[in-house]
Order: sequence, then structure tokens, then C-alpha cells
Amino acid sequence: MPTEQTPASVGGPRRRPRLQDIAEATGVSIKTVSRAIRGDGPVRDETRARILAEADRLGFQLNDIAAGLRRKNQSMATVGVTLGDVTNPFFAPMLRGIHSVATRHQHLVLSGDAQNDADLEHRVIRQFFAHRVAGLIVAPIGDDLAYLAEEASFGAAIVFVDSPPPGLDGLLDAVTTTNERSTREGIAMLVARGHRRIGFLGHPRAGSGALERWNGYRAALAEAGLPLDMDIVRDGLVTDADATAAAESMLVATDPPTAVFTDNNRLCTGLLLSTGYAERPVDVLSFDDFPLAPKFGVSVIDSDPYEVGRVGAELLFDRLADRGRPAQRAVVPARLVVRERT
Repeated sequence: MPTEQTPASVGGPRRRPRLQDIAEATGVSIKTVSRAIRGDGPVRDETRARILAEADRLGFQLNDIAAGLRRKNQSMATVGVTLGDVTNPFFAPMLRGIHSVATRHQHLVLSGDAQNDADLEHRVIRQFFAHRVAGLIVAPIGDDLAYLAEEASFGAAIVFVDSPPPGLDGLLDAVTTTNERSTREGIAMLVARGHRRIGFLGHPRAGSGALERWNGYRAALAEAGLPLDMDIVRDGLVTDADATAAAESMLVATDPPTAVFTDNNRLCTGLLLSTGYAERPVDVLSFDDFPLAPKFGVSVIDSDPYEVGRVGAELLFDRLADRGRPAQRAVVPARLVVRERT
């Protein structure tokens, strides 16, 4: 017989049903109930269906944290994802790619926002480890993440996506895109359009991605026989407001650029919001696509963040299956999308 539940109106909230309640209601052992609900052991299909139906009827909720406290050396069926800035439109499709893989592996995805703060990023990562996530995917902003190599030596499954920090290349799994090559192709496209003064708006070069895009910009100018003019370079920018302010000073200069490359889509949004751009629209190339880019005729280097996230999650679960294998680095090719300026 099912265990009696106290009505919520009498003596406070009802007690949550337990595995024992389901076992008593279905006439099977607690161990069988646990296997059926967790999906981690042999249970006849008919019995499993009966157990799951009774669990739904009773309102049973599996408590992975409590179970983990009883199994001190085991991790939760969760994946942690640390994002540098959750307001960046790059991260929504990337998270969707991670979810697509984690769902297939029956893992819940937990995300933490570092808010462009390296210290906060460190705390978020530590909290994930304290909660014993099965693995961690990091889109880093800090340049001092060497402690993660130590965590990996203890068996932690860690994957970097988008822009691995310098010094850890080859030590931890990572997914990147064709930052340098694709930037060179994009700048070459602007040169082919007749531009000889191409400005640069860039984010801090803490990770390898930003550095590779900067190197691609410089290399493309050199290949075209154009000088690197630091008067039309602004870097170390974080927010769209930073980019707006930088664009204001760049576009009203005595000899302003006729085209501007922004090394991420958030900085591009800041450029488009500037008064300087409104008064003197220039040709714009952005690394990473964003919804308004077609409306403004902005050419983009689409790094396919969904695929970056999906491949990163695949690497993570591969690592969970074989913690001793060498570190892997996957590259998702970016695609140049050329648009006519409106």
C-alpha cells in the first residue's frame, strides 16, 4: 500500500515520497526501484514502467545531491559550464550545443556567469568542483587558470571552449575555431573592396582566441602591403559601451578608417551604437555573427558557436569515459559571410 501523505494544510508541507514508498506500492525491492529510476541497472521493461508510473503518481523527486553525499567519491550527473559573460549573444547557441550532448548522456547542465571578472570566474569554478559536477566546460576570461591543470591531475574532466588561456595548450582538452586564418581571409576581403585604412576593435588578449585574431589582422595588413597604424587600433575592450567610446574617438579622427574589424560581436554592437558610425558609416567586419548583422549589412566570420559547444561537450564525455587519454584539441572551422553594406 502507498504510504499515507500528510495534507499540506495540516502540519505544514507534505513529506516527499521515498524510494521505500515506491517499493511498498509496487511490491519490489528498494534496490530495484533505485535501478529503474536512475537507469543504471538491469530491470525488466514492464517492471520499470510500473515503477516510473508510481513515482510520477506519488510525486517522487530523485535527490542526486543527497545520493552523492552518501557516495563520497562519486560525482553528480551534472555538467558545469562557466561563461565569461552571459549577456554575450555568442553563448546562447553554444549552450544549446552543450545541452544537446548532455541530454543524450542524461546529465543536467548548470551554468555560471563570470561577468567578465577573473576573480569571480575562479570562485564559480571552485563552487562547481565543490558540488562535484561530473565535468566542467570553461569559456575562459582569466589568464591565470593554471590551477585547472592540477585539478585535471586529480582526475577532473575539463574542456576549454572558444579561447583556451595561454600556457595550458596541450594540457587540457579544448575546442577552438580558425581564429587567425579566418581573420586574415576577412581582412583580405576588405582590402579587395578597396579599403586601405582598416580599424581594429578588440577584447583583452588573455585567451588564445583574441591573440590569434590580432595576429590574423596584422598578417593580413602585411600581406596587402599596408602599415599597422596604432592610431586606428583600440583593444582591451570588454563591453559594448567600451566599444562605443572607442569607436567615437576612432571615427572622428583626422584620418579615420574606411572599414573596421571587431574581434567579437558584442564590440560590433557597440560600434553600431556609436554616433561616429551613425554620422560616418564604415564597412564593418565582425568576428561572430549576431541577429542584427544582416540589417546593418555587417559581414561576419561565423565561428558556429552551436558546433563549438556540441564538440566541447563530446570531448567532455569522451574524457569521462577515458580519463587517461592524451589531451585533445578540436578545431571548428569558421565561415566568412560577406554582406553588402546598407
